Amino acid sequence: MKIAMLTPYFYPHTGGTEKYVKDLSIQLTKFGHEITVFSCNVPKKAGAKAEETIEGGIKVRRLPAVDIVYLPVTMVFDKKMLAGFDIAHAHCPPFGFVRSLAGKINIPLVVTYHCDTTMSEKFFGLPMPKFVIDSVENSTNGYAKTLLPKVNAIISTSQTYASTSPVLKNFKPNIVPIGVHYEQFDAVMKKIGISEESRRPNQVLFLGRLAANKGVDYLIKAVPKVLEKFPDTHFIITGEGEEKAPLMKLIRKLKVEKYISFYGKISLEILVHLYATSTMFVLPSINRLEAFGIVQLEAMACSTPVICTDIPGPNSVMEVGKSGLLVPPRNSGALADAIIELLSNPEKARAMGRRGRELIETKYNWAAIGRQVEGIYKGLLSK
Repeated sequence: MKIAMLTPYFYPHTGGTEKYVKDLSIQLTKFGHEITVFSCNVPKKAGAKAEETIEGGIKVRRLPAVDIVYLPVTMVFDKKMLAGFDIAHAHCPPFGFVRSLAGKINIPLVVTYHCDTTMSEKFFGLPMPKFVIDSVENSTNGYAKTLLPKVNAIISTSQTYASTSPVLKNFKPNIVPIGVHYEQFDAVMKKIGISEESRRPNQVLFLGRLAANKGVDYLIKAVPKVLEKFPDTHFIITGEGEEKAPLMKLIRKLKVEKYISFYGKISLEILVHLYATSTMFVLPSINRLEAFGIVQLEAMACSTPVICTDIPGPNSVMEVGKSGLLVPPRNSGALADAIIELLSNPEKARAMGRRGRELIETKYNWAAIGRQVEGIYKGLLSK
């Protein structure tokens, strides 16, 4: 099949959707399909060419666009660009590509609905007015409901997210989880000499964009309580984003600077090293912008147990109590208790890590997930 992937952002811009599109495309090329990714060239990055071929023979076309607060708009995309393709697979939100294609092309249109449009309660540390949040979310979700009836198939990455979505609950999406190319992690661990003995006893890791929806401030507020019990614990926060300055201010206020290290953009080797040497990985996200949590999969691929907040989507990834722990969102006390629980029970933490790795190999490997997506395509083409 000749497949067009349409995504608002793509590498070198980084994020969950970008990784999903790239990893799925890599897997589909392994099945012999021809993939072209159409995206917006925003924000402009050094080395991001208008057209290029990347890993696996994936063709990439980056279209001129304007980026308006996470809403890239391109005026040059035309449905005629899809001439000769068998399948169009769009990713949203934002809905620009879906709006351009829904009900307007003669090939099947598949949409992966990654998350509801959700505004964070803070931006650069400043609270957002509730009426602004409600207005944006209600209008955008209402718009999504007008577009999705015009597509041929919808994919959601978890049942818990789909069933609680104000948009998806009106449809019957295909539930297909996200995967991880764990063989890449294995190769890196072998290259840099990582083993179970490399794991540090009191290292807590967060990795993700430093945005309000990630809830990193709740993790930082949990630090003093953890240190009361385990004063030699060290926290690593990896990522960049608009909330970094407010987070640094909070760290200084709590006087825990020497217990927390910040990493910015890192290489794959450092990424794997941090996952594989940490006692646990923590994902303290607080709202529906976090619809799955690929970082959970990456941690599990390195046999690292996960502590995650109990929000739709991320709460379905692990096996609760077997490969990790769930805590209420926005609850630093409960988060600290969970961290202390794993620090107090190193064998339990190791067992959870091993079970997480088993889930990666059986449930979250891209070979199996790619076949599920391929099956959706073939089903539409056979009608």
